[in-house]
Amino acid sequence: MPPTRRQLLAAAGAATGAALVAPPAALAATGAKAMAPIPVPERLQRLIRLELLLLFCYQHVLSSGILSPRARRTLTPFAGQEQAHIHALEAQQRARGGTIPPGPGSVREANRDLAHRKVGGRLGQLRGDLDAVRLLLTTEQVTIGAYFVALNTLDEPHLIELACQIMANEAQHDAMLALLLPPGKIGSAVPYGLVQGLQ
Repeated sequence: MPPTRRQLLAAAGAATGAALVAPPAALAATGAKAMAPIPVPERLQRLIRLELLLLFCYQHVLSSGILSPRARRTLTPFAGQEQAHIHALEAQQRARGGTIPPGPGSVREANRDLAHRKVGGRLGQLRGDLDAVRLLLTTEQVTIGAYFVALNTLDEPHLIELACQIMANEAQHDAMLALLLPPGKIGSAVPYGLVQGLQ
């Protein structure tokens, strides 16, 4: 009798969990990049800084008046979700006595950070939905990539779970943003079964 869908999903989940807690040597054998150990507070600081940049971008775009009603409806909940990610990460950082980094203080600072991360487009120069969505989509993909890399180095189960939850939510944002771009079809919005983001 062939396995049920539930059994297949459980097996896939177990394989994913094993990969997430695999030692660096095992990851290297699968082709994943070996990462130099980064202390957890430093890793959390990097993720918080990136989430603050993403939140700044959403807030700026939502307040800019360049979005169509459809794009505004899609993007409005994302800012609150980014705030929830930041609060969860900051709680973990404070529990370790780590420093909470500041977010961008201006459009100029945010644009400098976007350029550093090789994100195309600049806040203040966006001409409509397509420009805004492309900038946000790439920033989401960079964020997803940061979590993908972090999962290769985190070894605390609750931090791994938190990173997976946030990464999954960012992947939802990625898919919804992609649906706002032509041709606006599910197949083009979610071209892969697994997400790795941009690294």
